[in-house]
Amino acid sequence: MALCAALFVAVLLMTDAPILVGPNFHSQNVNWREYVRAGYLAHGASKIPEKRASNPKRRAGQAENSQPALLEAAVARLAPQQHGATDIYAIGVAGFSDLDVFVKEIDGALAAIAQILPIKDRTLRLINHRETVDTTPLASRRNLSAAVHALGERIDKEEDVLLLVMSSHGTAEGFSLQLPAGSSQVLSAYELKGILDGEGIRNRVVIVSACYSGVFVKPLTDDNAIVLTAADEKSTSFGCAAHREWTYFGDAFFRQSLHPGTDFKGAFDHAKILIQSWEMLDRLPPSNPQAHFGPALVGRLEPVLKSMNTR
Repeated sequence: MALCAALFVAVLLMTDAPILVGPNFHSQNVNWREYVRAGYLAHGASKIPEKRASNPKRRAGQAENSQPALLEAAVARLAPQQHGATDIYAIGVAGFSDLDVFVKEIDGALAAIAQILPIKDRTLRLINHRETVDTTPLASRRNLSAAVHALGERIDKEEDVLLLVMSSHGTAEGFSLQLPAGSSQVLSAYELKGILDGEGIRNRVVIVSACYSGVFVKPLTDDNAIVLTAADEKSTSFGCAAHREWTYFGDAFFRQSLHPGTDFKGAFDHAKILIQSWEMLDRLPPSNPQAHFGPALVGRLEPVLKSMNTR
């Protein structure tokens, strides 16, 4: 019994496999080791006193009023478009304010992408988190639409590419946006398509790390698009827990597969194998990540990827 107890404690302390704690938690398919560990960490964090706004409604109103100025300032800092070159402009969206894993994943994802594509100084971040509410535009439907509009006015729509990376919880209806004030929104796949189409942005890479994110594939599929999702339209993805750096998909794709010298397809194929192995190890139902690689956009990005690899 003492040996079993010692082994159990040792396994709890191991950190090599992803954590399964998310909105679809169920006792029959939980990774108990990581669930207990995450719960312990969350309990410890809850003892740390936090600064809270004396009037949450007033703070929310102030945050809403500051959004146009914050977004305008972020857009003004972007590098100008270069005629005759394929410029890549990126938008990172961390959608759910209650979990910092989504913020960390967006930051890590943009850093990983910057290794293979020239997005430095051409990146906007839309973040739902109480610690950034005064400095960074919120990830709301209105701000996303405004950000896409601002880039649509800046880029050359024939030669440039918009890269959109989104990380949050997801539902069968779309991508969840929970604002720091507590209000929640859902961005549907067809709403996102309407935002992009409305600005005439043809060349686009859309990467969605969320449960049921496969709902975005079909509406966004065409020859000028690359679409990658953490799951199919009927399945959950895993790893959205407090105190994590990545979800399963983010860890496998951005951290362990998207390196200099790779492209999106090679990285996705490698990440899919990793995710399948983790899910089998933890006895989880397959998330079944999805991908579409539009041949026109793949061809447009190929010389950009090669030029980055030779730097």
